[in-house]
Amino acid sequence: MNGAAESLNVLSLQPWHGGSHRQFSDGWESRSRHQFTTLGLPARNWKWRMRHASIEFADHVHRLSADGHSWDAVICTDMMNAAEFQTLAKPIRDLPLVVYFHENQFAYPNRGNQQHDQHFLFTNFVSALAADQIWFNSQFNLDSMVAGLKEQASHWPDFAPHKQIDALADRSKIVPPPIESPPLVAADHHARRQKRVSDQKPLHIVWAARWEHDKNPEDLLKALRLLKQQRVPFSLSVVGKSYRQTPATFESIQSEFELQIEHWGFQEDRESYWKVLASADVFVSTATHEFFGLSVVEAISVGAWPLLPDRLAYPEVLNCQQYPDRRERFLYDGSVKSLASRIRQLHSHRDCWDWIALQKLSKEISHCFSFRNRVPIMDEMLNQLMEKRKIEI
Repeated sequence: MNGAAESLNVLSLQPWHGGSHRQFSDGWESRSRHQFTTLGLPARNWKWRMRHASIEFADHVHRLSADGHSWDAVICTDMMNAAEFQTLAKPIRDLPLVVYFHENQFAYPNRGNQQHDQHFLFTNFVSALAADQIWFNSQFNLDSMVAGLKEQASHWPDFAPHKQIDALADRSKIVPPPIESPPLVAADHHARRQKRVSDQKPLHIVWAARWEHDKNPEDLLKALRLLKQQRVPFSLSVVGKSYRQTPATFESIQSEFELQIEHWGFQEDRESYWKVLASADVFVSTATHEFFGLSVVEAISVGAWPLLPDRLAYPEVLNCQQYPDRRERFLYDGSVKSLASRIRQLHSHRDCWDWIALQKLSKEISHCFSFRNRVPIMDEMLNQLMEKRKIEI
């Protein structure tokens, strides 16, 4: 990698400038050799963001351009119509464009019997078509979008763009979101965790995700009930951001397991969040929808034992293709019975804990997904895109 590579002026468009989206953009920009101009909108009203962000950002670009600002490349996320933006924002129309897909609407689960809004599906598609490069946070994200497009294309009345769908992969890159280095010493937590397990202490189970239906808290509740019936001792932390329409399942978990709860709800600062993850013996996911799994990666980086359903991006994140033994060790079959059984085994059988394998996974995750290692790669990808554009011109 060429450390003397050109520094670029990058226009970054963040229609959903909050949560993991903001963590990604802020973390990259603060460490990059490139110079970023970031335009961000509040992380609310996602449907409206996808419809109006292109207009809002185009207006900003015209004003900035009139004041003498210019850029070499543009990066935006999937939460806007990139093709509309290119048309409306004349000063950047010919610049290389990267669209980063944190998620895709084709694989986003519906609540109840709601139907997908075809507008948002097509917004993702035309944004991908407009991009010089399409970055996906996981192979699962890319594959699910292509599969969703092909399924939708079978219902379109005529002129279905099959060639364009098939060509998406040629311009796509897998660019996982980096994580912050935890303000903790992982080795210390490994030692404490190993002592607790060796002493047959109740396992501390941590579940950390958005408090929404696609994270499947119902399975967590059912698994906890099974553990209680089987007299398996445990303590529990359930953390994450809640919303106005939070599933009632969380109230049931809180009331039924009040005596076991150590941490509950949204952690107001990152230090508190990291402490919860570091205190976990077992980090559990029950998600039916996840395009990457940032909290999973963060928990593993501080040495928590992951128990994840064998689906979505989880096998990819754990690199099960290269290390197939991780599937048996850290994944469960996705059922409530399997999850409860694995937790019971980890509590009752100390030989289930392969500390060497866990520490190897933790170090690998910390290294592969750190901002320190990911940012130079992303910077270089932008430089290579610029070089490719110059050759084509």
